Amino acid sequence: MNNPAKKIIHIDMDCFYAQVEMRDNPKLQNIPLAIGGKPGTRSVLCTANYTARKYGVRSAMPSNTAVKLCPGLVIMPPNFHKYKKESEIIQEVFYEYTDLVEPLSLDEAYLDVSNCTECHGSATLIAKEIKRKIFERTGLTASAGVAPNKFLAKVASEWNKPNGLFVITPDKVMDFVPTLPVKKINGVGPVTAARLKEAGIETCGDIKKLGLRKLQMHFSSFGETLWDYAHGIDNRDVVTDWTRKSLSCEQTYMSDIDNLDACLFEVPSLLEEVTDRLMRFKQKHESKGGGPLRLKKGFIKLKFHNFKSVTVEKTRTDDLLDQFWQSGSINADIIEYFKELLTEAYMRNPIPVRLIGVGLRFEEATPENCSDAQDEIDLFSFDFPL
Repeated sequence: MNNPAKKIIHIDMDCFYAQVEMRDNPKLQNIPLAIGGKPGTRSVLCTANYTARKYGVRSAMPSNTAVKLCPGLVIMPPNFHKYKKESEIIQEVFYEYTDLVEPLSLDEAYLDVSNCTECHGSATLIAKEIKRKIFERTGLTASAGVAPNKFLAKVASEWNKPNGLFVITPDKVMDFVPTLPVKKINGVGPVTAARLKEAGIETCGDIKKLGLRKLQMHFSSFGETLWDYAHGIDNRDVVTDWTRKSLSCEQTYMSDIDNLDACLFEVPSLLEEVTDRLMRFKQKHESKGGGPLRLKKGFIKLKFHNFKSVTVEKTRTDDLLDQFWQSGSINADIIEYFKELLTEAYMRNPIPVRLIGVGLRFEEATPENCSDAQDEIDLFSFDFPL
């Protein structure tokens, strides 16, 4: 069960990238604005302001689709250096109240203020102060959710956007949760929501009626998570010592790649980019005193012209990945390893490709996983259009 004394705040900046640009250029404030790639390319949007959202424009939408929905849409390229600087200022505010901060991205974080003595220990007042200080120091608004756990705090932060504050106290949880639409649950995307709807489930109250056993039959381990959320339960802690578990490089192409050989041709350049990112990550991880890591496996992701995607990943029974981790040297063997993954991914759905991704997954290095041969794992998954 939840700890009723736990006080979690979820802070989510309002259309962060777009809001930064509107702050810096007042002429953008009252027009539909999005941040992302230009129309006419294969790019998608990072975010859109609330004026644009009234037309149905949203994050992760292809730019070409967005301008069809909103012909007057202004699309600006992202300036991540600027957004990161603003994010650092925002995170400084968080740490004035607690060290238990779990950043999720540049514009979003969980805070555990259960033991905070500021504002007489009131999580609601702390959230108000954080919002006020963020605005005073950056000119940007944030929405905040306060609740006894992470699941409900995130739901609450979205309740009164933009510039909102919504509080779910422990005594109100069981009144609030039953009417909550399942689409508000983190992890329930359009596909899962459709499957739930087919089963007659549209609210958390409906989940409780279905029963745990049937949920597990239909949704495996996620069924148990749905059951807990439907009862307002989420025992996850705010994680402050998060270690990155993967990194990748993806490329969306101007026109579809219509054959395997052309896809394979792209592997070395993508591998070079992901290797550069790997070396920068290693340097940063080690400079912070992080524990020893090793490469667990590589993976290839393909997204096809119909927006479905496939990911194939495999471990190795030799020391190829260990050598690559240590040296950062791209040799013929490592290229061939990723080409084999790509070939398997492509042959399972041999249709034109719009995106290729190359990635690596890490794990903590232990005597066992550094010496024992690894069993091969083949993971094949389909994603659906964003």
